[in-house]
Amino acid sequence: MENVYTMKNSVFIAIVFFVMSVSVLAQPKTDVNMRASKQDGVLRLVFEAEEAFIKNTNAAVSGTQLMIEFPSAFNIISMKGAALDTSMKEGIFAVNFKETFNIKVMRLSSPARFVIDIAPKAAADIKPWSDGMSAQKIYVIDPGHGGYDFGASVGNFKEKDIVLSIAKGIENLLAKKGKKVFLTRKSDQFMSIRDRALFANQKMAEIFVSIHVSSAEGFTLYVPIIGDAGYEPTAALYALSLRQQKYLHKSRVLAEGISRAIKEEFNLNAALREMPLPILNSAAAPAVLIEIPSFKVMNYDQNTRARLAEAIVKGFSYYGQ
Repeated sequence: MENVYTMKNSVFIAIVFFVMSVSVLAQPKTDVNMRASKQDGVLRLVFEAEEAFIKNTNAAVSGTQLMIEFPSAFNIISMKGAALDTSMKEGIFAVNFKETFNIKVMRLSSPARFVIDIAPKAAADIKPWSDGMSAQKIYVIDPGHGGYDFGASVGNFKEKDIVLSIAKGIENLLAKKGKKVFLTRKSDQFMSIRDRALFANQKMAEIFVSIHVSSAEGFTLYVPIIGDAGYEPTAALYALSLRQQKYLHKSRVLAEGISRAIKEEFNLNAALREMPLPILNSAAAPAVLIEIPSFKVMNYDQNTRARLAEAIVKGFSYYGQ
């Protein structure tokens, strides 16, 4: 009798799994109209679809590849304009280029559109660190989490401890170069996002970097984006977006310098994403939030933490403002 019950149970589970699988596969795809145009060396891509779909669409850069991340299954029903090297996989529409580039992202309405302007990266965007740089350059490094906020954790490794160790490594390296460096926290203490942002601005930071551990397998660098109606208005609560407005381009150049250094040190591409994070939008300086790979894929021993600190400082040198 027990065997019969077990068999019925197994059959029932199999049927439920099959029905769920069919349901997932049967989900309708959202139609997306795409067009491309080029003017004065700038390539513009326009994706037009339903408003809710466009609202949750994002773009990221990894090396020489542009990735448009759609929120669900999609179907490109038309591709007009310039010929592009493209590929599609699991909610991502990728465009491949031969050289690195800068992007500017906009969301427009009536009709809903996701617009990306792509321009070749000027050689002047990334410069080596010159010996003539001012020794008064002020850096504020923000180790995420702290206190009762552990962040991610695996075994004895806690995000709050790992990022603090990396931040202190950066502090030591920059101090040796004669730079002024401040950490938002130097010990295991909790700080609100608002307090971190106020600290950075009170110290008159000229470069601001926040460090976190990701749940993903790779590096991700977040840069600010201002006035995006497609996001929740959390950042607007800080009423500080105008402070970051004039640093948007410099924030991206800073992220690209760090990305280049990470590639050289770890042979891994770092995805660049625009996100209206309050900690970034509140900074009156070039600002980047760095997410280092998950504990699942990287062992954050002393050597790895030192390499990360060195790569980030090297990224500052490539920025070379």
